[in-house]
Amino acid sequence: MAANPPPKSLSLSILVHSLTSQPDLALPMSLLTKLRHTPQAHPSLTPICTFLVSSYVKKGRLKDALKVYGWMLRPGTPCDDGVEKQQKQKALFHVLVGGLCREGMVFEALRVLKDMVSGGLVVSGGLRERVFRSLLREARVKEAQELDAALEFVGDGGGEGLKKVLDLLDQMIASWTE
Repeated sequence: MAANPPPKSLSLSILVHSLTSQPDLALPMSLLTKLRHTPQAHPSLTPICTFLVSSYVKKGRLKDALKVYGWMLRPGTPCDDGVEKQQKQKALFHVLVGGLCREGMVFEALRVLKDMVSGGLVVSGGLRERVFRSLLREARVKEAQELDAALEFVGDGGGEGLKKVLDLLDQMIASWTE
């Protein structure tokens, strides 16, 4: 058996499952860092990170999912180069925001949602409803109603609505930390 099998011979799903089964993030982060320094691998980084985040969310390891997401946003990371990449990350945002809301980590979900909206991505009806219900569970009825209405307006392509949503998310995040 070859010590270094060709990359195409590895199944991504098996690799991700193995990495996310580790007790810590040492191996996944080591792999991401090595791939970051391998220019040929740059187009694969966003899909690999998306698979890692999805797997961590499915396993209920949301803090680890957030750490991988944070790694993606670091300056100089090939995953962090504007709206074009964020369009490719739509699945990542939906899985992460949905998982955070489902597990009651609403503050973290709002921060990721802000990144999603600032990247020009539309929040779909299902995800919008999940965020709305999560805010209601936190007894933030007024904020839930305002955000839901604003997100609906952005979904209709309103540029002015985007600023309103971002301002509203900033206010909600600031009031959450006070």
